[in-house]
Amino acid sequence: MQDPLLLCFPRLAPIPFHDRALFPWLGEVEAATEMLREELFTVLREDRAKFAPYIQFPPGAPVNQWAELNYSPAWTSFFLWRDGVRQNENCARCPGASALLDRLPLAHQRGYGPSAMFSVLSPRTRIPPHTGSANTRLIAHLPLILPPSCGFRVGNDSRDWRMGEAWVFDDTIEHEAWNDSEETRVILIFDVWNPLLTQAERELVCEMMEALNTYNTEGG
Repeated sequence: MQDPLLLCFPRLAPIPFHDRALFPWLGEVEAATEMLREELFTVLREDRAKFAPYIQFPPGAPVNQWAELNYSPAWTSFFLWRDGVRQNENCARCPGASALLDRLPLAHQRGYGPSAMFSVLSPRTRIPPHTGSANTRLIAHLPLILPPSCGFRVGNDSRDWRMGEAWVFDDTIEHEAWNDSEETRVILIFDVWNPLLTQAERELVCEMMEALNTYNTEGG
């Protein structure tokens, strides 16, 4: 079942992994694997300090299942887009990845999305079961560094990544990931619109989320 933290758009089917046919651009993403790997290796070698812990709860906040990963170097990210803001300096370091993302139907929502990143999971590290924010967007994964004994589960469907193959899933369904190897795992992650939404529905979602963001930031 879907369990979004922020927004549940009614009557969107709870599909763990969506059919590739809905994403005609997946082939272009997969064909860019080697280019993306080269840019990844460059930033890992030259800008490792810019890979920040993905989980960053402030002091005093309830961390729940994230206690072990809060501010941990075991799960870090190098953002190209973050909460709807293009990270210009990082994009300049990865021009091929940046240009590729510009051609994709990213879920642009001012103040919320998209996010796109290189996600690094250290050896012997597990990301605990959790759910994402909204079923109006889906998450794409492309492996770039893939040691053995890495896996991923969405709902009741567990899968192994394969080099050169991407997938798109609904992160409002409980999911988890693990790296049981002795090597680092890295994937490209980015969010796209749920293709089951019409263009008019996407525009309505953007308007509503922008209004919510304004309400929250203006002290409502």
